[in-house]
Amino acid sequence: MLIRFVAKNIYSFREETEFNLFPNKTQRLSHHRITKNEIEVLRLSAIYGANGSGKSNLIKSISLLESMVVDDGKLPKDLDHSKFRLKSEKISNDPISLGIEFYIHSKIYYYSITFHQNTILNEYLAESKKDKDILIFDRNLENDVQSISFFEGYINNEKNKLFVDVLAEKLLQKNELLISFLNSKYKDEFVDVVNAFKWFDEILVIIKPDAKPGAIAHMLDTDNELNTFANNLISSLNTGISKINVVKTKFEEFTTDKKKIQILKDDLRKEPNGLSIMTHSETGEEATLVYENDEIFVKRLITTHLNDKGEEVEFSVGMESDGTKRLIDYIPALNGIINDDSVYLIDEIERSIHPIMIKEIISKISLDSCAKGQLIFTTHESSLLDQDILRPDEIWFAQKDIDGASKLYSLSDFNIHNTANIENGYLNGRYGGIPFLSNLQDLNWHKYEILD
Repeated sequence: MLIRFVAKNIYSFREETEFNLFPNKTQRLSHHRITKNEIEVLRLSAIYGANGSGKSNLIKSISLLESMVVDDGKLPKDLDHSKFRLKSEKISNDPISLGIEFYIHSKIYYYSITFHQNTILNEYLAESKKDKDILIFDRNLENDVQSISFFEGYINNEKNKLFVDVLAEKLLQKNELLISFLNSKYKDEFVDVVNAFKWFDEILVIIKPDAKPGAIAHMLDTDNELNTFANNLISSLNTGISKINVVKTKFEEFTTDKKKIQILKDDLRKEPNGLSIMTHSETGEEATLVYENDEIFVKRLITTHLNDKGEEVEFSVGMESDGTKRLIDYIPALNGIINDDSVYLIDEIERSIHPIMIKEIISKISLDSCAKGQLIFTTHESSLLDQDILRPDEIWFAQKDIDGASKLYSLSDFNIHNTANIENGYLNGRYGGIPFLSNLQDLNWHKYEILD
């Protein structure tokens, strides 16, 4: 579970800005409240805001932190260009700060990092308790001297004390993340670090507007439960598709380019469990190449529709609408939200999907009292502002102030009656988070009117 996230001086967030999943006292949709170590957390949240308000920057900030921890293990270059840039100074000298609190393996952790000019100034990991934090590590840089503290009792051992000194002075570079370094090289000694790293690596899933899951045909071919879920979902959403199948052919039947076949065979032999993905440049249809039994196979998705006589007619996925293809791309995520203990952050969840369809999907997730995962998404779709789908404390707004800095606030900050029509109030500007438009007359569009 994601519990809260804090960002400062990054993208459009100037001051320290917090997003959290703490519930208020409302009793609506009580199954959305999950108790973890005496702390209640919500399993759904929707973030609204005008274009450019900063809602996507929230997802982007969390994605940046995930990437630093899991992919790079160090600060990306030129991150200073990602600082808030609408201050009067040309370049801000304030550091960037990111912090996140989350639950994994029966523990709640808080991890934060502060950095400036490709140098980490502070990095902190602790187990969060209701009354206090239990330190795991605290790393600081002062006067260009790096120091590291570990949990109580760690340096009582002379060997460990020496390790800490060498780690701070020689082993750990000033742009390297300690959490990634310890997870990579000292797993057995720092179990809590491994747990925290695992949350970023395996539990947190971020889906951007143009993202595709990759190898979905292979997933459906090798995971019977996912295949069953996919067919039950698609057939229930009135897309015209009665079922989804995976077609598996030898690569030689897919292409006659012998040189290309040999190159792919050589590459896939090096990584027998690896995959290669080909995408059609015009239709966007994806083919997954896998190496099995010394052969390369191509796996593709085929959709089945019924004609006017009730007969099955097969189509390639590339022939489906953008909205249907987007729904198919969501299959692994929707299955994970329902059946796995994962955290999904989806930016622009309704992209290419009809409002009625996205409302039906979110309703299914909302009303499923057995769903295990957590879903946080940004959206413009006002039909989801329904108290039968989302609690007021699950609805957040992003809005920029007069200086161009993003603010985040929850609908629960307002006094909302449980019978209130939230959608109408939002569209009328009662809660903010909507575009402010100039008077069209001021644009002089009337000059371009076509006269009969």
